[in-house]
Amino acid sequence: MSLTQHGWQRKIEMAVQTGQCLMVEALGQEIDPLLDPLLSKAYTKKGRAVYVKIGSEDVEVANGFKLYLQTKLNNPHYKPETAAQCTIINFIVTESGLEDQLLAMVVRVEKPELEQTKEELVSEQNDYKIQIAKLEADLLANLVAADVATILDNIELIEGLELTKETSATIAEKQAIAVETEININKSREIYRRVAAEGAMLYFLLIQLCVVDAMYQYSLDAFQTFFFKAIDKTEMFEEDEQRVLKLREVIRMTVYQWVSRGLFERHKLIFMSQLTFRLMEKQILQVDYTDKEM
Repeated sequence: MSLTQHGWQRKIEMAVQTGQCLMVEALGQEIDPLLDPLLSKAYTKKGRAVYVKIGSEDVEVANGFKLYLQTKLNNPHYKPETAAQCTIINFIVTESGLEDQLLAMVVRVEKPELEQTKEELVSEQNDYKIQIAKLEADLLANLVAADVATILDNIELIEGLELTKETSATIAEKQAIAVETEININKSREIYRRVAAEGAMLYFLLIQLCVVDAMYQYSLDAFQTFFFKAIDKTEMFEEDEQRVLKLREVIRMTVYQWVSRGLFERHKLIFMSQLTFRLMEKQILQVDYTDKEM
């Protein structure tokens, strides 16, 4: 629910009374004072029941009630006491994090067998860790349960130790092979790192346009749609290096044309300048300066 809905106070009271989880979406810079008693947990106990004051009403707090607040603001600034009362989690993707996500997506399109092998290796590595943990737990349980006086004559325990040793050695060998294979796969995947970096850079340029005008809002889903449209229409090359360079150019032009269509004329130069400066910063666009120009 949001605080702009009709009867939102009653919905909060019902959630508190019935012990439900409640999410308040699209918070602004200011939090309604009505929520302060819930955030500060200003509860009062009457007999065995716990109450909280919401508006002018004392509402009984049921077990299981949880309150989640969500905002779409890029960099919200709330009061210090709010930060102390709540656990704040930032779900905004970082440029490096988005780059890794786009890299996996690009490799899945360009080299699907490579990405599939990578995912299988990750799954195998997790299975190996689970097996080793289970073996260690079983071994420890058997040692604890064994009789100290007859531990050397316990055939079942000795066989279990041998089995654990053999299995651990086998898993260690498989892990070594998997690590080496993963290194080789990562080297092959890194060829497309520049494509993913280009995409991440462009997206973070887009989301900064809201500073120029609040009307400019771009979702990651919409960006990914045009990102993969650009990949689909890029011509194929036998050499991966040529393919990567062409992908960067087509993605850059496709995203620029898409964004420019929705910009005011006076803002197009700002966007183009930002893009140019970022390309110069990453040394994708080489510009020679004279001492006088510097």
